[in-house]
Amino acid sequence: DEIQERVIPKSHGQIMDPKVILKLDVEGLEYKVFPDLLTTGALCQNIDHLIGEFHYGPGNHNFFPMNLTSDGTHKLNQRKDGKALAMQLLRMVDISENCRTTISLDDDESYLTDPHPYPSPNVNTTITS
Repeated sequence: DEIQERVIPKSHGQIMDPKVILKLDVEGLEYKVFPDLLTTGALCQNIDHLIGEFHYGPGNHNFFPMNLTSDGTHKLNQRKDGKALAMQLLRMVDISENCRTTISLDDDESYLTDPHPYPSPNVNTTITS
């Protein structure tokens, strides 16, 4: 699917540039998704701000060992390997002169304890003939 039309918000009578924010919380797959976003240019050319997390801390699920390639030639064996790769990827974005993306690793997952119900779509159950 493609977005056919987008409304650009106005602020105090001036048109503001649209912003793209990506929430990346893919439970261990960030080690595959983030490099792809980076090497294809999608991250630095299209995303203004990325919010997410890398799962390598002891409080997270243990995703290691993890194959990064289908043939198993590249893999992360331990949490420290995941952390090292995450730091290298973040450093690549940080030192790039042409990357417009800012990154925040502040995903506190507070939505898990939010007492409000999830929104649900308005479903019309009346059938007319």
